[in-house]
Order: sequence, then structure tokens, then C-alpha cells
Amino acid sequence: MQQLGTPKPVSGDEWGSGSADPLDARALAVLNQIAFHNAESSDGIHAAFDLRGLRLGRSALQPQIQADNVPLWWDAKQIGLNLADARLQSFNLEEADLSGANLARACLTGVLGRSAVFSEALVEQADFSNADLSGACFAAVTGGQANFTNAMLEDASFSNAAMRFAKLPSALLDGANFSGADLWGATFAGSDADYTNFRGARLDEVDLSDTNLTFANFEGASLAKVKLVGSRLRGANFTGAKLDGADLSGADFSDANLVRLNLSTCKLHHARFAGAWINGTRFRIEQLGGAVGEEIAGDFEAAQASYLALEQNLKSIGSHDEASWAYKRGRRMGRHQAGLKALTAWRERDVRSLVSHGYRWVADRFVEWLCDYGESLSRIVRAFALLIMVFGAFYGITGGLIPEGGDGRPTRNVVDLVSYSALNMMTANPPEIGIKPVGRVTNLLVGTQGAVGIILMGLFGFVLGNRLRR
Repeated sequence: MQQLGTPKPVSGDEWGSGSADPLDARALAVLNQIAFHNAESSDGIHAAFDLRGLRLGRSALQPQIQADNVPLWWDAKQIGLNLADARLQSFNLEEADLSGANLARACLTGVLGRSAVFSEALVEQADFSNADLSGACFAAVTGGQANFTNAMLEDASFSNAAMRFAKLPSALLDGANFSGADLWGATFAGSDADYTNFRGARLDEVDLSDTNLTFANFEGASLAKVKLVGSRLRGANFTGAKLDGADLSGADFSDANLVRLNLSTCKLHHARFAGAWINGTRFRIEQLGGAVGEEIAGDFEAAQASYLALEQNLKSIGSHDEASWAYKRGRRMGRHQAGLKALTAWRERDVRSLVSHGYRWVADRFVEWLCDYGESLSRIVRAFALLIMVFGAFYGITGGLIPEGGDGRPTRNVVDLVSYSALNMMTANPPEIGIKPVGRVTNLLVGTQGAVGIILMGLFGFVLGNRLRR
């Protein structure tokens, strides 16, 4: 605790002849009381002082200081009120002006300082934990290792502040302004910071884990090696931000602006992207840990939107194979969602919804088996081979294939059955290989197989064309 010496009461007439208006009687009385208590107590100020609305900032005090009569609580080096190491937790600082003051290592725990002004003050290692500083101004302060744990800082301004390794865990920061601030190594874990402005700020190695940053603005900010694990960043703006080596695992980027970022060195394990604006942003699907966060949480509708955003971005950077992966994952999420709705309809005895969602689930499941949602040639070939064998078996069972020039008995030769079935799948007309279909059932099978073959051939050509265009 700084000792200020035995104070001499100062009256208004003893102030210098500067051009500024002299301090009012209340301000002088408070300053004399502060000096007295600091001189009398070895461990700091214990009395409660009311500084509410007082102008004790640099602009008010400096013009009044005389070179030959410098008050003991004036810091000539800092050019401001000297409250270094002071215990101010019982003070009322609401709307007080302490701009330029020296508050290094001062204790202001639980202090009431709504709309107070600390601009250009020295607050290094000062303790503001549990304080109510809503709307306070900390613009351009020097506050390395300052402690704002659990503080109420809604709409507070820290623009251009130098606050490396500051502590702001569990703080209430809705609407706070950190534009241009240097916050290297600071801690915000667990804070609530809706609509917070970090534009142009330096946030390298900052811990923002599990922080609510809905609609926060990180435009042009440096976020190298930042920790945003599990943070809620819905609607946040990252235009022009640098995120080299950032840990974004489990972060929620729903509706966020992530245009033209380089995330290739970031951890994106189970991050969420539903509705995010992603275009030209570089990353690899391996960084996602196999699935987006919405899928892990069982929110399949949001997961489908997340994969759609990823697909569009991967197309924009020319990663077509990875875009195909995202597309197929999105379709599967739609199928899972339809299945859940069908199950709910079954439990609620809602026949109409059951039919609607059940049909969608069955159709999607079939399309996935047939061609993996239009992305797999091998699955179409598999369907071809399977249908050739199935129809060949049907021809053998019905006994409707008669060899021409024979004794009129149906053929049971496997080669004949498979050959006829294969050729019938790939031609518009029944094949002419010396075998004639006889009977209504057999002709119906021949016509059905031919139609299915035409459809599969068209699907094969469509998928092949897509692959060639890539």
C-alpha cells in the first residue's frame, strides 16, 4: 500500500493560477480525506467515500497543480491522480472522472462505477472483480493483468486499451467495445459478450472458451492461436480476421460471416456452421473430426443446413470431392430427420405425417443404396448386376424363355438366362439371341426390366457426366 504522508488540508485558494476552473469544495474535501486515510492507515483506505460525479481526471487536475506545491496524491509521472495500491472497494465511483489516474494494483472489488471514466489511466494489476462498471470508459488505458472477473461491463469501452493478460472470465460484456485494443493472452472464458466489438483488436492467444459472442464483430482482428472452444458465435463477423492456429473446436458459427478466411491451420473438431456465410474459406474436411457439431448433438435439421454451407464453400475453392462428401452428409441428415418425424408421427398416431415422412425416409434410403445420392458409379453398377441376376432367376422360375428351333421346352441353362437378362437391361428391344419370351408374365418381366435398364443407364450417364466435369 502506497503511503502518502501526513496530509495538509488544501483549500480552493491554494490551488494554482491556471486557467481551468478551481475544483469545487466537495472534490477538495474528498481528496483531503483520501490523503488522510492513506497516511493514517498502513494497509489502505477503509472508509467509504462518495466520488459520484466528481471531475478528478487529468484535464481537471493538471491545470491546477503548482510546481512548488504538488499534492501528495498527484502522480507527476503518470500525470494524474495517484491511487496506486489504494483499496477503493467501498467507494462510489458512479459517473466519476478518473481519467489519467494511477490505479496500478488498486483494489476496486465490487465497486460501483457505472459510467465512470478511466480513459488513459494506469490500471495494471488492478482488481475490478465483481464491480459494476456498466457504461464505463477505459479507452486507451494501460491495464496489463488487470482483473475484471465477474464484473458487469455492459456497453463499457476499452477502445485502444493495452490490456495484455487481463482477466475477464465470467464477465458481463454485452455491447462492450474493444476495438483496436491489445488483449494478447487475456482470458474471457465463460463471459457473456453479445454484440461486443473487437474490430481491429489483437486477440492472439486469448482464451474465449465457452463465451457467448453472439453477433460479436471481429472484423480485421488478429486471433492467432485464440481459443474459442465451445463458444457461441451466432451471427459473428470475421471479415478480414486472421485465425492462424486457432482452436475452434465445438464453436457455433451459425449465421456467422466467415468469407475468405484461412482456417487450414485451425482446429474445427465438431464446429457448427448452420446458415453461416462461407465462401472462399480454406479448410479440410479432416479438420471437422468426421462430423459437424449439429450432427453430434442430434440436431439433424441444423446439421443438414451446416453441410449445405460447407458444400457451397468447398465448391467455391475447387474441392469437389470434399464438396461431394458434404453433400452426401447433408442428404443423410435429411433422411435422419425424416425418420425422426416419422417415428414421432407413429407414436402420435398421425397417419398423414407418418405417410409423408415415412415415404421420404424410404425414398432417400433407396436413393442412397442405389447411387449414393447421385455420387457413386460403383453403386449403380452393383444395382445393374443385382437386377440382372434377379430377373434371370425370374425367367427361370416362370419358364418363359424358349430356345428357337428347339423342342419348345423352356431353357433352364444359367448362361442363357443371365445372357438374356443382361442384354435386355442394356437394349430398348428384347435381345435377339435365339431365345424367345413366351407368355404374359414373361413378356411383362421383359418390358419391366427394359424400362428399369433405360433408367439405370440414364442415371449412370448423369453421374459419369458430373464426374467428368469435375
